[in-house]
Amino acid sequence: MAADPDATTVAEHAFIRRGSWIFCPLLGALVVFLLRLVSTWVAALPWAPFQGVFELAASAPDPWGTVGAIAIGAIIGVGFAGLMAQERLAVTVSAQQVALAVGRSQQHVERAGIGSVFVDGKHLVLLDDSGAELVRQKSDLDKRSLRRAFTEHRYPWRDKDPFAGHYSLWVEDTPELSLRINTLLAARDRALRKRDGKEAALLRTELANRGILVRDERKRQYWRATS
Repeated sequence: MAADPDATTVAEHAFIRRGSWIFCPLLGALVVFLLRLVSTWVAALPWAPFQGVFELAASAPDPWGTVGAIAIGAIIGVGFAGLMAQERLAVTVSAQQVALAVGRSQQHVERAGIGSVFVDGKHLVLLDDSGAELVRQKSDLDKRSLRRAFTEHRYPWRDKDPFAGHYSLWVEDTPELSLRINTLLAARDRALRKRDGKEAALLRTELANRGILVRDERKRQYWRATS
């Protein structure tokens, strides 16, 4: 599909995108170099953790020991920069659709199916007319830039969740919910208490697929049905 010349793309500033490939390797090299400098001292402390690592770092003779430490740190930094690039979001808004690109993956949502757009904390959210979630994507993009892009193309931008007043506090064995939904919410509550964000996100997606949307406030879950 040809690119729409009138489309608006919102992405991180080029300085951040390009600078991470310089800053991360430099920071990694500096950190490992500093660890190399203190490795002999730390290895001599009987109570220090990871003594084997520090003993290995201290055993390499200079100058190649220092050169190797700097090179390893820079490689680690490049790895971090790559991970950041894979999680970086870019949103392209046109009159016909919204395209969300994260790393090499892309998602397209047709304009006709979008009922509201807003930012919920650290997430960009697109809902359909019934209030069901089409997209909930983690985003560090500037909210004002997102608002401008969507409103310029006449999307129904909202400054907050238009269904915020429809959520109810979840308590164990909520009678309005089925046994399966209560079980999923209980499992998610345990994941939140353990600070297992990945498991909590997976369970949230499973609940959304079953018509239940969840939002978290002060470590408590609030829910609403979309159907």
